[in-house]
Amino acid sequence: KGIPAELRTLVVVPTMLASTSGIDSLIEALEVRFLANRDTHLHFALLTDYCDADTASLAEDEPLLQLARQKIEGLNEKYRIVEGDIFFLFHRPRCFNPADKKWMGYERKRGKLAEMNGLLRGTATDRFQLVVGDTAVLAGVKYVITLDPDTLLARDSAWQFVGAMAHPLN
Repeated sequence: KGIPAELRTLVVVPTMLASTSGIDSLIEALEVRFLANRDTHLHFALLTDYCDADTASLAEDEPLLQLARQKIEGLNEKYRIVEGDIFFLFHRPRCFNPADKKWMGYERKRGKLAEMNGLLRGTATDRFQLVVGDTAVLAGVKYVITLDPDTLLARDSAWQFVGAMAHPLN
């Protein structure tokens, strides 16, 4: 019968905003994962940083971020539901890493996931430069499924993952 409300789940894809074609591919893959795993209590998010740089910002940053925003908003319009948004974008700014002498996303993938979990728990609400999507529905998220950008989410596999995590022996 699907994922119950008390087991609401967020599928996140930590990645970098590097090019317009890359963003198109990320959005298409997110939509395919959704179409193979449609459920009222399953949501999908891109968890993004800019690529490493010698400065805090580059001229191409803002157009890439706005394209990602536009594409996520487009998915939410295309697949509108009553309970809130399905698709989200969480984007972090670069910060200076003195060891590498570069501007980059703090702790890259691990940092993104830690800050996402903090946001879900209400303790890291200021870590993201841009949040796209109505996050009110995410207050009830019980599980997070993390996928690499090139990882598929086979048809109906999300509810099987949730079922395994929710099993009393787990």
